[in-house]
Amino acid sequence: MTSKRRANRLRRRRNAIVTAVVAAALVIGGGGAVFAATRPATTSYRTAVASIGAVTETVDTTGTVASVSRKDLAFQTAGTVGSVAVAVGDTVKAGDTLATLDSTSLTSAITSATQTVTQAEQTLASDLASQSSTSTSSGSTSTGSTGGAGSSAGNSNAGNSSGGASGGSASSGSTSSPAITAAAAAVTAAQKKLEAAYATETASLAATEALISTSTPACAPFLAATIDATSTTSTPAQQLAAAQAALTDCQTSISGVLAGQQATDAAQKQVDSLASDLDTAVNALTTLLAQSTGTSATTSSATTSAATTGAVPVVEAAAVTGGSGSGGSSGGSSGGSTSSTVATAATILADEAQITADKAQLAIATHAEDFATLTTPISGTVAAVSITAGSSVAAGSTSEVITVIGNEGYTVTSTVALTSASKLKVGQAASITVPTSSKALAGTVTSIGLLNVSTSTTSTSYTVTIAVTDKKVSLLNGASAAVVITADTAKSVLTVPTSALHRSGQKYTVDVLTDGKSRATPVTVGATGSNEVEITSGISKGAKVILADLSSTTTGSSTTTTSTSGLTGLSGSSTTGVGGGTGGPPTGGTR
Repeated sequence: MTSKRRANRLRRRRNAIVTAVVAAALVIGGGGAVFAATRPATTSYRTAVASIGAVTETVDTTGTVASVSRKDLAFQTAGTVGSVAVAVGDTVKAGDTLATLDSTSLTSAITSATQTVTQAEQTLASDLASQSSTSTSSGSTSTGSTGGAGSSAGNSNAGNSSGGASGGSASSGSTSSPAITAAAAAVTAAQKKLEAAYATETASLAATEALISTSTPACAPFLAATIDATSTTSTPAQQLAAAQAALTDCQTSISGVLAGQQATDAAQKQVDSLASDLDTAVNALTTLLAQSTGTSATTSSATTSAATTGAVPVVEAAAVTGGSGSGGSSGGSSGGSTSSTVATAATILADEAQITADKAQLAIATHAEDFATLTTPISGTVAAVSITAGSSVAAGSTSEVITVIGNEGYTVTSTVALTSASKLKVGQAASITVPTSSKALAGTVTSIGLLNVSTSTTSTSYTVTIAVTDKKVSLLNGASAAVVITADTAKSVLTVPTSALHRSGQKYTVDVLTDGKSRATPVTVGATGSNEVEITSGISKGAKVILADLSSTTTGSSTTTTSTSGLTGLSGSSTTGVGGGTGGPPTGGTR
């Protein structure tokens, strides 16, 4: 065989091999394309199994630290500060003196008030005496030096006489008569009755005011009574019995106040009636006095401001004429003049009221001296001193104060939204974190407000107070604090990861994986924690739920399930492991 023929044969063989290889590649490639086109897509879920566990539900909030007891103490009377006995940081005990006022002006005020009371009492005594006086002075004449008959007549200012040969004396005249004496006695009797009635009315008023002041604390227990079925110290029946007893005490107190008010009203009416009787008696006496002199008498207005000017309304009696007699040549002189003043009932009552008012001022001045020393009602530390010796202070000032912080511990005051407040109860435990402490402090919820304190028109919030139970810690008033309140703890309950839960309004569902398909299942939830949620109905233990957030890390056991199927003998596997891919099926769908 020539070399040319051998070369052609080799070329044909090489081409056949190439053709076979290409054909095989086409067959294999086409089959792979068909397999790839017909193989189903991979389905991947991150799932968790519903299991028995514990759920802790918490409420997070922030608040402000404050001492349990804090007193901003100020003088209760105005004056000049004499001395300040403490400084910021000093430790004080209950009853210790913090500062004092200069007592010079306070003592002077007491002396002045005492003198005013004495003057008012003297005015009353004088007006009472005017009502018991029934006689007037009479005119008289002096004896003449030589005898002869003469006469003397007295008038309201001066007397005149003519003398005879022999001296003599003029007789004195008198206005006393049985009618005037009886009228004066009637005035005295009416005055005594009025004084007695006024004393009764004053005592009744004081007693009623005392009853009113005690009725508020008497009714406070009933107004604050509640029925707490969760109380560990008393049963609802015991709480109801205590509330009923408190109601009885409150009703008794109120009945006493009403009875006192009725007695005071009756006493006031009696005073008004007797005052009218006294005025009638005074007018009758005045009329008789005027008739006995033949002149008219006038009564000054009873509405004169005696309480403010010191003037006392009086009844002016006319002068009384003198008698006749014999006198000498030089004659007797002078018929005398008289005037009588009779206080009206209004005047007497005004005097009584003035004495009461002046005594009240004396009591105020006396108490002011008692308030000259500022003391602390609590033990603690002086936190601020806003007064200095020599400065003037006002009574009950809110800025001129000495602040004392007590040793009873601290509280944190916060506000929470309605949804959180409804989960809170007094006595729940709390964890408190403050910037000045490296560890969390223990606390307890002590009160939950009942009134909305939010200024927003679209949301509501309520005040919550948490007591710091760590007593040895030292905190700063006004510091911020982060609080985590344990609202609910459920043990040995069915739980699923919180991320598996779907919410629509007030309804909840979870997606349960069954036979490779997702099915939305309604559930009822209990305690809701940050990682786990309690399921009270809807699914059972062992149910495989699909997590809503596949990229989240959960504390429960979760798995990623990947399932594939293909041509027999070519491929096909199923793997299960922790973790998984991304993405997830729509609710109720497959993937």
